[in-house]
Amino acid sequence: MALTASLSVTPFLVPHRDEFSETVGFRIAGSGGAVAFVPDIDKWERWDRRLEGLLRYVSVAYVDGTFFDGAELPGRDMREIPHPYVVETLDRLATEPAATRARVRFIHVNHSNRVLDPGSAERLRVTRAGMHVAAEGERVPL
Repeated sequence: MALTASLSVTPFLVPHRDEFSETVGFRIAGSGGAVAFVPDIDKWERWDRRLEGLLRYVSVAYVDGTFFDGAELPGRDMREIPHPYVVETLDRLATEPAATRARVRFIHVNHSNRVLDPGSAERLRVTRAGMHVAAEGERVPL
């Protein structure tokens, strides 16, 4: 959908609890680049697309980083909350070129996720993998 002559937004379906409606991500494109916005999705394997492919066509991808790993919520059956763990995304993209990995920005981060702490081992693991946790107010020129 064209918003202006130089800015468009394209929604796409993503797998997620669809009890009441569909869940979508967005590709937002301008004359200077494109951004993907996938804040809420079930495991990457449930999607009919590949994250790696999406990353090839955007400047930045804001992706679901709800939980760092499956041990984050003791006492909860994490199969009932099937977000892709940050560690799964790190592993999935480990063999991608550094420029591709650098496009990833984790968002939709749960308050229990230690990547929110800039000094944590979890944040260090993300940065060493060449990826990022989105910063509040971050902007990407399009």
